[in-house]
Amino acid sequence: MTPFLDELVTRSTSFTKTFAPASMTTCCTATLLTGTYPFVHGIRSLSDARLPPDLPTLAELFKRNGYRTWAEVTGPLAPVTGLDRGFDEYAHRRYTETLDTPWGVELRAGLAEARAPWFGLLHLWELHNPRRVTPEYDKPKYGPNLYDRAVSSLDHELQRLFQVLPDETAVILTGDHGEFVSASRGANVVARLKGPLRWARKNVPGARTLKRLTPALTRRADQLTRGKQDLHLSWLGHGYHVYDYLVHVPLLIYAPGTFPAGLRVGELSSHVDLYPTLTLAFDLDPFDTPTQNSVDLYAVAHDPGQTLSDRAVYLEASGGRMRPRPEQWLAAIRTKRYKYVRGLFSEELPAELYDLQADPGERENIIAARPELAAELRARLAELMAVETRAAPAEEAAYTAEEQEILEERLRDLGYLE
Repeated sequence: MTPFLDELVTRSTSFTKTFAPASMTTCCTATLLTGTYPFVHGIRSLSDARLPPDLPTLAELFKRNGYRTWAEVTGPLAPVTGLDRGFDEYAHRRYTETLDTPWGVELRAGLAEARAPWFGLLHLWELHNPRRVTPEYDKPKYGPNLYDRAVSSLDHELQRLFQVLPDETAVILTGDHGEFVSASRGANVVARLKGPLRWARKNVPGARTLKRLTPALTRRADQLTRGKQDLHLSWLGHGYHVYDYLVHVPLLIYAPGTFPAGLRVGELSSHVDLYPTLTLAFDLDPFDTPTQNSVDLYAVAHDPGQTLSDRAVYLEASGGRMRPRPEQWLAAIRTKRYKYVRGLFSEELPAELYDLQADPGERENIIAARPELAAELRARLAELMAVETRAAPAEEAAYTAEEQEILEERLRDLGYLE
């Protein structure tokens, strides 16, 4: 139940076919801030590289145009990633500080008193494992699983947040990636165990070993139940593939007088589109670094008859929770109807092809039946990736040993590393 968000849709332009470029937070946030795909900005997992120093960010763009810039982030978005560049204030908080806590009270108070113009990035953790559900919303009427209840709970907190914003505030609401959500009872138990296991890993002798064994245990349990419980995917949550449920994200742009109210746009869009869209929609003086493979959604919103029938967007995955191995990386291209997936760094991974119109759940790999189509999409994927190159040499984006230690400690705290 999301009464506030449902009402916000009627006041916003919603892009219903928007896709994140990856299924992990850091990669997607880098794309949101730069308008470039991971093969350009170089952040392709949780811990491989920082943002190249000469790749402009949205924060730098707004700051260049006279805005005060701030960010409130959590999770893996530590300052060492380079994503803090251009922000006057970049506050990285613990994931337990959510909108319903004292941190949320302080945030609302600050927004109510903020002097315009400002550009802010607010990164929330409520829907991530372990889900944050306030007691009022942890009831069956708010959803059959913990994820649905977390969404209902967050909807209420977002309404409280919007109530303090000045009337002229423009808001872009999106997700950094999707999440695997199972309706099975066992999967709900796994979701509820995330928080206690995280606490036990730090405080109970021997619990770290149990947590390390959990992925193997969930895989074995799925085998015993013939996959009916989805325990392993519920434990992973995201990052392991580029299925639509992991990369299809909401995108609402609420900007009265700039974006039409109640308009629903079904054309294919991507997080790479936000950089040029905001530049043009808010008449910002741009940097001399035009992005490619992106679309101005402001123009699309003001020409509803415009079609992007031949567009394709890029997707990738780095393998899930642990440090990525070459055989875990996937690259994909998605058109309005088809998705082609191959190994990014390993030719040994079997390629996949899905007809999203006939098979929206991506259950049947049709690559053997459609070799010509697979070859065409593989060529389009290679062409798309060849258009742009990394903005800075890889060695300039590498972490120092000290920075790597800081980041890995953050990832351990979040449960990504042991």
